[in-house]
Amino acid sequence: MERDLLLRFKTARDAIKTCDAALKAAREEERTAEQAIIDYLEAKQASATGKYPGVGWAQINSPRLYASAPQETFPQLLVWLRDHEQASAIKETVHPSTLSQIVGEQLRNGGEVPPGVVYYLKPQVGLYGGAL
Repeated sequence: MERDLLLRFKTARDAIKTCDAALKAAREEERTAEQAIIDYLEAKQASATGKYPGVGWAQINSPRLYASAPQETFPQLLVWLRDHEQASAIKETVHPSTLSQIVGEQLRNGGEVPPGVVYYLKPQVGLYGGAL
């Protein structure tokens, strides 16, 4: 029974690794193919491909903007947001993995958990060694 449980766990973990690798490769291929379409259409000074039965067509859409602010500029950003009536965008948060790390360090060092923080310990299984 114990061996069967271990084998089931190892098989599932191996399947996840295989799927993760395939997904990573598929995403990279998607990025490469998308850029090839963009380059092709820009070279033709076109905004869309032709329509093909069973395939469809592609069109260059408005680009999506991604913005970030370095930590050292955050105070100025807060002032700007308030001055421009965008205060609702201001959120004070701590990323869950960061909070978990802080709480873990506190517990290991005999410190106290920050007020209002709730935590739980999720059991984990480590898999070691090679083929069974």
